Amino acid sequence: MNKPLEIWIDALDFSEKGGWKEDTQFVHLMGSGYLLAADEPGVPVKDACITVNVPEAGCYRAWVRDRNWLRPHDPGKFSLLVNGHGNGVVLGAMPSDAWVWEIAGDFELAEGPCTIALHDLTGYFGRCASILLTTDLDYTPPREVERIHRERARIKGLPMEVQEGGDYDVIVAGGGPAGVPAAIACAREGVKTLLIQDRPMLGGNASPEIGITMDGAMADHLYARESGIAEEIRRLRDADPSYFGDWSRAMEKLASAEEKLTIVYDRHVMDVEKKDDATIAGVTALDIRTLCRYHYTGRIFVDCTGDGWLGYYAGAKYRYGRESRAEYGEQFAPETADTQTMSGCIKSGNLPYFEKTDQPVEYHAPAWVPELPKTDDEFGRLITGNGARLMWWIEVPGNYDDVWDGEETRDALLLAVLGYYDHIKNYWSKKERIRNYRLSISGIINGRRESRRLIGDYVLTEQDCLEGTTFEDTVTYSGWTLDVHHPKGIYSGKEGPSHVGRHVKLTSLPYRCLYSKNIGNLLFAGRNVSATHIAIGTLRVENTIATIGQAAGTAAALCIRHGESPLGIYERHLWELQQLLLRNDQYIPGVRNEDPLDPCRTASAKASSVSRTERFNTIRGTEGELLPMNVARLATFTTFREDGDVKEVWLKLASTREEPCEVTIHCDNRPASTWSFYEFKYAQSVTAIVPPRWEGWVRFPVDIPLGINPNRSRCPIEVRLNPAKGIFWRALENLSFYENCGEMRPDGRWKMTGACGMCATRKEPELPPANCAPENVINGVSRIVDKDIYEWVSDPSEPLPQWIELDFRETAEINEISLVFDTDLTNPGTCWTVKRPGVPECVKDYEVEVLSDGAWKTVAHEDGNFMRRRVHRFTPERAEAIRVTVFATWGDKSARIMEIRAGLR
Repeated sequence: MNKPLEIWIDALDFSEKGGWKEDTQFVHLMGSGYLLAADEPGVPVKDACITVNVPEAGCYRAWVRDRNWLRPHDPGKFSLLVNGHGNGVVLGAMPSDAWVWEIAGDFELAEGPCTIALHDLTGYFGRCASILLTTDLDYTPPREVERIHRERARIKGLPMEVQEGGDYDVIVAGGGPAGVPAAIACAREGVKTLLIQDRPMLGGNASPEIGITMDGAMADHLYARESGIAEEIRRLRDADPSYFGDWSRAMEKLASAEEKLTIVYDRHVMDVEKKDDATIAGVTALDIRTLCRYHYTGRIFVDCTGDGWLGYYAGAKYRYGRESRAEYGEQFAPETADTQTMSGCIKSGNLPYFEKTDQPVEYHAPAWVPELPKTDDEFGRLITGNGARLMWWIEVPGNYDDVWDGEETRDALLLAVLGYYDHIKNYWSKKERIRNYRLSISGIINGRRESRRLIGDYVLTEQDCLEGTTFEDTVTYSGWTLDVHHPKGIYSGKEGPSHVGRHVKLTSLPYRCLYSKNIGNLLFAGRNVSATHIAIGTLRVENTIATIGQAAGTAAALCIRHGESPLGIYERHLWELQQLLLRNDQYIPGVRNEDPLDPCRTASAKASSVSRTERFNTIRGTEGELLPMNVARLATFTTFREDGDVKEVWLKLASTREEPCEVTIHCDNRPASTWSFYEFKYAQSVTAIVPPRWEGWVRFPVDIPLGINPNRSRCPIEVRLNPAKGIFWRALENLSFYENCGEMRPDGRWKMTGACGMCATRKEPELPPANCAPENVINGVSRIVDKDIYEWVSDPSEPLPQWIELDFRETAEINEISLVFDTDLTNPGTCWTVKRPGVPECVKDYEVEVLSDGAWKTVAHEDGNFMRRRVHRFTPERAEAIRVTVFATWGDKSARIMEIRAGLR
């Protein structure tokens, strides 16, 4: 009997994918990647095609591995075309919601090239994983994932044995906003580091695949943007116009510069090898494209997978869901513990979901799409202007299991997208605005907010966040709102998206939250850190996560350096960890530079000039141009319930008139809507007098109650100013997405602009004189904290170049000088505002000199700098002093330096 002929085609092998999208996010669950038909809902996508070589002519049976993702509605139907012809067999409609093999038909094939195509029939997420052609009509493909792997390897001639990937000091799993800084921080300390990433690019939730932005403490706190590696990523992203919105390429550029760092892509950690119950020896990772397995050994492991996969396989203690109120005494926790988590969402990455067309586009969701609550204002606010990206509130109830039922959860999110599209097309009161817009589903990956939380020696709680608990082992901080989403997701309707939205103080995160309670060589960083469901609400945003990653990676390096466990670092090397983080520009509130090897700490400082006019800014944003009040204008600003009811509003106005002018504002807290951070609308109109030929802050007495809901803090206040000839309102730039401004158009509608505003606050701004002395560069704090803990600022009336010198008390041997410049950690408040090519306050061109044996020697000269921290290494010198000369900035009239360090490294 002749041996049967077999041809195995993986969906990812298709050379022309047409409108089908690759989906490899569930390989660890269902066994392989697959193609998903997803574009405009209800419109079949273009065919995916591949040409294979048929070794001999004959009758071949075609088996297709597919899934009916929504029984009994069968929305994802498709057919198989062979050499351009179909046979009428409809696939994707089996009475099972599991991945199954279907017979697509028997085909007489000639020897030679044969074209196979996937032909979508519905436009509703049909999916195909594999195709098997065989001349053995008695053959049935296996259904179990492990047997599928073996059969695929046999037919395609692939190896099944695990391949050795190498030995490393530290292995970091997960290449997102936590894993990248962790791996970089570790490699920079000279430690051989491996970064295992399960996607084709770095970035995780911040990648173009998902499109979550890198936000953090600056959303609610002045001078609090995260520095360190997080700021390096931001500066690289902002410096290159082609990077706009693309954090991944910035991360990849930064990581590729590290000689001690190896990165492997498309590999999902799927198992661990252990020396004993408490020690990991190695990990096994599955290549999500080839399905080959690789084994890596290491000494210290860092779980930055978000879902805690490495910790899970190692047997680390973890929590999933919500703790009960009694467990930690958290007022916002439920009475009874459960497995509810915050839902993720599907965003469009860097692409708009809504695309404008020349003709009206109708859409009516099929009956199997869940109906959203018929609210109006709530969902309408997700639309910006005439179109929008899909927003963060398109979430599903939190009882979906993102970890083990990931595909089902993602599909539920797609259904929510369809329900939203149907709502705004057919029920929204302003539906005419999007009459000509079509929805294009460009994103298919669930940007998860919460899943497993690994348990450390301390669990951060709600009280720690609200009360600002200080820990001796603090390694970073958060300042994002205690932001826990509604457990019903978008189906909460008028209740809005928020369960808790409380303003927090800068929240300290102790190192004990970053290592496992029961696995001795496991650290972790990201949204899987040791915190309660409520506390994770402030820790889970990307900029905060990046600092947690840097802390974990630095601790891992110290473990290797000292032959310690992560616990040992806490017990014996905590001071060294904190000081090393500070040296590498990670801010730790309350901790100062105490490096005994830094001769700058005890030096005397002098400068060519010092600013006497600088003011410590106490309002958000950067003042922009004066806008004429030839039209009505509005602005919003944020206040917090804890600050009490609003009794006055201050606007910065100017007048060119020769006489005093009475102006009128209309002021209110916006009605309960999508944000749901306040209770009711309360509006009033008040007047005030603007003096002639004058600019300054004008007080308007108001009385606006902010509501009493203890769950929520943020209260957007909206101020509208009527037209007034000769009156101007000062604009604000570089705000967060919570602020916006607008002007009245001729048609009576508001033209709105986000992340910008107007000078409007709840109290008269205090702008005290700032201490700009040169001693600030050695005060132990590498950022502006208040009017006294500031930076060196040269006199803006004196032209550049300007210089600063540090004279050592004793001659010191050094081979490294570290400089920290001002990249405006006040603004932009979030990632939404981008400055290119450099921040105006940042030093652009400069020179570094060392005084040795009575002569000045140049050790570094840089032109075009845009980074915050620069480290210059050189041949060791016996130094008596250091001088830094600033020749140019990116626009500021003053030279600004926050810190100067030196040492022998």
